[in-house]
Amino acid sequence: MQDKVVKQMEAALSDYLFKQREEEFVHATLSQEMSGFDFVKNGDISGLKRFLVKHRKAKFPKLSQSPVLQERYLFVSVITTCCRVCIESGMPSDESYGLSDLYILKMDKLNSADEIKALYEEMMLDYAVRMKAYHEKSTDYSPRILLCMEYIENHMHDRITVQTLADELEMNASWLSTVFAKEVGVSVSDYIRQKKISAAKFLLSYNEYSCTDIAEYLGFAGESHFSTLFKKYEGVTPKEYRKKTYNKTFTNLA
Repeated sequence: MQDKVVKQMEAALSDYLFKQREEEFVHATLSQEMSGFDFVKNGDISGLKRFLVKHRKAKFPKLSQSPVLQERYLFVSVITTCCRVCIESGMPSDESYGLSDLYILKMDKLNSADEIKALYEEMMLDYAVRMKAYHEKSTDYSPRILLCMEYIENHMHDRITVQTLADELEMNASWLSTVFAKEVGVSVSDYIRQKKISAAKFLLSYNEYSCTDIAEYLGFAGESHFSTLFKKYEGVTPKEYRKKTYNKTFTNLA
């Protein structure tokens, strides 16, 4: 059975490649295909804009008889790669995956190929602008402080203390506290709380997780502790924040 399936696919592939050669269609090389993502991950806005102008005239393999479905498939393919390339280049995974999900939701509501093509360019530029900001920010800090920030980003679901961070990165806790506050402008503990509150705001606005679930996921001592800190930083409770932003967020996606 498996051999039959493989042979059928071999025959279909041979026919497909023959037709492509007849139509003189040539796939871009891997380096050509990845060049656009290089502009994005490096935050090169002007380079990306030049790439997008050329991209409008490029030929792509036929993935559907429907022009709209063709653009949908290409959009999802590109944003899936873009999302992961940016994570590898320093964008927090929650932000990159969340951005990808939101753009796919937005694309799903569009009804013309031209609208999807326009959204594609908007999406690529959005990722590039964010990456540019991350690269500019990273030059402000020493390598060890950047390691601390990276560890915090990758362990948002854990309870992180200064000592935990120092032990994991093999640093002296007292030295870390002093240097971090000097370079970043806030204490390590305050920075961790700010990052967790920022992540909580995203979850409250774009997901339906309960406050209890969010508190547990982000490593707070409990929902009460989470609510108290959230109100301290944002001036409203998590539930009040969700009420203000949740419906508005999804209305804007339409």
